[in-house]
Parts: sequence; C-alpha cells; structure tokens
Amino acid sequence: MRKWILLFGICLISVKATYGQGFVVKSNILYDATTTINLGVEFALGDQWTLDVSGNLNPWVFPNTHVVKYENGEADRMEGKFKHWMIQPEIRWWTCEKFNGHFFGAHLHAGSFNVGGLAFLPNSIGVTYPSDQPADRWEYGTGIRWQRFEGWLAGAGVSYGYHWILSNRFSLEFSLGAGYAYLKYDKYSPCPLCSDRQGSNFMHYFGPTKAGISAIFILK
Repeated sequence: MRKWILLFGICLISVKATYGQGFVVKSNILYDATTTINLGVEFALGDQWTLDVSGNLNPWVFPNTHVVKYENGEADRMEGKFKHWMIQPEIRWWTCEKFNGHFFGAHLHAGSFNVGGLAFLPNSIGVTYPSDQPADRWEYGTGIRWQRFEGWLAGAGVSYGYHWILSNRFSLEFSLGAGYAYLKYDKYSPCPLCSDRQGSNFMHYFGPTKAGISAIFILK
C-alpha cells in the first residue's frame, strides 16, 4: 500500500509541474458519505482533452454490525468490514472547452477489497447456529451479510459527466460511468472466532463502474 501512495504522490508532483495551466483537485461527496477517503486530480492535455486520476481508500472496521444469536440464548456481535482501495484514471473529451460543460470519458480501474458482515447490504438469507453441534457443523447463511469476500479487481468503462462552474476557484461535477470488471476473491465463513476460508472464485461484472458528485477546487 505504501508504494502505491508514494507513486500516486510522485505522479501528482509531475503532473502539476508539467501541466500547470489547467489543474484541479476534487473530492467525491458520494464516496465521502460511505466513509471512503478519496482524492482526485485532473489536468489539461489540450483545449478539449483532460486526464482525471482518482484514488479511494476505506481502511475502517465497523464493530457490532449485527448480532449473531445462538439457540442456547447466547449471542456474538459480528464485525463488519468495507475495506477497499481503488485507483481509476480516466481520459476525457469535452464538447466545448475543458473544465466547462459536458464531457465523455474512458476509464480504467484496479483495486482490492475485504468486505463482509454488513447487515445493511442485501444478498443474504437466514442463519442457524445449532448450539449442540461443534463449530465446524454450524450452518451459515450466505451472501455479503454472513460471509466475507477478500480479493482484487480490474477493468474498464466509459462515462458521461457535466462540470458546473461556480466561481473562479470552485466548481461542481456530476458523472456516471458503466463498464466491466474482473473480480478474483476468496470467500470466508462468518464465524466470529474461526473465519475459515471456504474457497476461491471469480466473477465477470457488467454494470455501473463510477458515480460522482464532486466538489472541485481549481488550483490554476
């Protein structure tokens, strides 16, 4: 993780030195609402072309996400995880001029994730914990509520957005993208104590790949 942060920082310094005539810093308000730390930069490549590079990081653990009840009346509080990081560079073409109005983009994305135990997410069924059976005989529910998924992803997509100028220094940006991602992951049991690995799998995902309402500060 440190080498990615260092590389991202070096890129920002190089970008600002080379393309100082058009350079903005942004934060996606939608990602902020999910407790995901995010930072984006965008710089001019020409009159109607820009390059946007965004990075997201969520290192948090959510304790006491929901309660696992046993048949004997005892209970454990499961720990929820929404840990992930992702980098998403995007080349953009503006219909009029850069940093103003409509744009179309093509992006890449890559990252890793460690997600599970989140009661507020769908894709889950009921769970039974027979108190008279050893731990390896417990019957679990399935899905992201009762299991944990750890792995990585990579893919690409296209997007559309609109940049709304508020002042000489501040703007708002609305964007939405769709595309493809390949996910490779290990699946773990939800057991609060053992968390056994249940196997590995992969998935081809087609659907939304980005969404943003970003607050923008114009540096130059």
